[in-house]
Amino acid sequence: MTRIKDMSRSQRKVLEACRNGWFMSGEYRALFDDHERRFCADSPKMLFHDVDRWYSLHTENHDEAPVLVKCVQAH
Repeated sequence: MTRIKDMSRSQRKVLEACRNGWFMSGEYRALFDDHERRFCADSPKMLFHDVDRWYSLHTENHDEAPVLVKCVQAH
């Protein structure tokens, strides 16, 4: 994983949202503006990579939007 100091601003935003929302392996929901997506993750690192990949597709139009990640169902 990239060191935090080498991450872009949007990656740090996603990392913080994933850290705050992590509970344990399971299904997670990520939200920003009017976008929502669900992810299954077994580790915070996996969750970060999946959410970051998805969020990076939208940063051009939503870079200022706060990101929320929360556990929907623990496994």
